[in-house]
Parts: sequence; structure tokens; C-alpha cells
Amino acid sequence: MTAGDDRGDEILDLGVVGPPGDDPAPAGHDDPGERPAHRWRRWAVPVAALLVGGLLGTVVADARHDAAELARVGIVSGPSSWTPETGGDASIRVDLQLMNIGSRPVEIVGVEVDGFGVMPGTEPIESVDAAVGDWVVVQQEGMVADCTAAAPATLRVRIRDADGGERTVSAEQNVDYGGIGMLWTGQCEFGEGFVHFIGPVDTRLADTSVTVTLPLLNYSGRSVQVTHLVPMAPGMTATLPELPISLPGQGTAQVEITWTVDDCYAAMSMSGDAGKVEYTVTNGTMEVPEAYTLDGPIMVELVRLAARVCG
Repeated sequence: MTAGDDRGDEILDLGVVGPPGDDPAPAGHDDPGERPAHRWRRWAVPVAALLVGGLLGTVVADARHDAAELARVGIVSGPSSWTPETGGDASIRVDLQLMNIGSRPVEIVGVEVDGFGVMPGTEPIESVDAAVGDWVVVQQEGMVADCTAAAPATLRVRIRDADGGERTVSAEQNVDYGGIGMLWTGQCEFGEGFVHFIGPVDTRLADTSVTVTLPLLNYSGRSVQVTHLVPMAPGMTATLPELPISLPGQGTAQVEITWTVDDCYAAMSMSGDAGKVEYTVTNGTMEVPEAYTLDGPIMVELVRLAARVCG
């Protein structure tokens, strides 16, 4: 053999590779379990730390998931319903249909809606138990649309957990139909024609006056008030009822107006369509001007009145 061949037959011994202190077992040591146990001790602490960290991460993730699910407590259904309150203050009773889409039952103890306030002195809502996946109805009385605000985009629901803790969460809304936004629109963006005079039901004649009683009908489902009333006829003065005139939803009021002559020249020359009543309908902070043209029978009596007084 050559010298190179001799070197090729030699075995290169690098010893045991490992961290300091891990000495190889002494020669002749016949305990086969010592070296694996030694390695296990080296890795036991890091593995335990990973296991604990993983379990803690799972607990935190589950808690966050439960909290997120609990926060999704409900949506506004379509349609919700509302009923005008009596009293002519434009307040309404709203029945909000809510579903708990969280992960556990809760108790609904309050609601707040952008674009709406609640009349002073209104009692808090009656709490409602909301099981997971069930529709419930929460009734809020005394709500008044704030027509100076923007249309509501958020419904906040106050909930109480089983442990007694309370929190406020934002509920998702069904914006397609019947949500609380439609109620605000109906209250604040109504146009002309909801409140009409519908002609006299009574006319009382005297030597120097004519008194007519005009039914005023509120065609809408909302409570309104007539806050401004100006009867006009050439040469005539009108005595008015006390203002404001309150009208509940779908309600009527009998408005009595007494006419007298104060200018014979203007009264004797007025045309048959010159008389009217201007009035203002108020709902919340919204005011709508209206006008009613006096019909033929009333104008005939006013002309006759002018003739009696001035002729």
C-alpha cells in the first residue's frame, strides 16, 4: 500500500458533538438509558414552555372568540313597528325586534339610537331575556326623532351577562326594510299633505259674525301639532282657537274660527276664492307650512256677512 492508502484506512474520530458539559459515557459504561435521559433533560424545559404557551394562546383565542361572538348581540329586524303616543308631543313607542347572535344568553336592559332622544320622565325599558338565536321584542316608549341630526346608522344595545356584568354593544341593522332608519325618515322627512282641513261640519250665523267649525285631520301615524294658524279673507278679522293644536296619529281636531268685518271696502270687493287658512304642522323639530283654501259655502257666508254689516 502507499502512504495515502494507509491514511484512507484510518478512522477520523470527532468525539461527541453537543453543548459543553455533555461528556460521553465512560468506556465500559453499560447503562444504555443514561444518554437518552440526558438529552430529555436538555429539551424538557423548552418543550414544557411551548406546551404552556400553546395552551395559554388557545385560552386567550377562545376568550377573544367568545367576546367577539358576545359582542354580536343582535340585529334590528325588518320590519320594526312603532305607535304614536297620545298627548301631541310627537313621541312614539317603538317595538324593536332583536336577535341574539352571540354565543350565550344575555339580558337586554336598554337601547340607544342615533337620531332619537327620549322624552324626559320616560320609564326605562323592561328587561328582556334573549336566548341565542331567538327573536325578541324590546319596547322603548317616549322616543322622539331629532330631525337636526343625521339619519341613524347605529343602534346600541345595553346587555347584561349571566354574571351580572353590563356592556353596550352595537347591533347590526337590516337596512333593506323596516329598520329604525326608516322610522327616522318618516318622522323627519315627511312632506306636505299629511294634515288637512276637510271642510266645515258646522256654520253658525249671527248679525255681525260667522262662526265655522273645520275638522283638521292628521292622515299620518305620527303625533303632530299645529303651531301657527292664520285665517285670511279680505276685510275680515278672525278669532282663533288656542294654539298649539295637538293631533295624535290618525286623529282629528275641531277648529273653530269666528269671522267679523273690519274693512267694508275690502270685504265688499273680495272674490269668491280669496279666503284661505295658512297653518304650520310641527313634528319634532320639523315644521311644514300648509294652506287650506276656504270652500264655496264658507265664502258665500262671508260675502253675505259683508253685505249685512256694510250694506
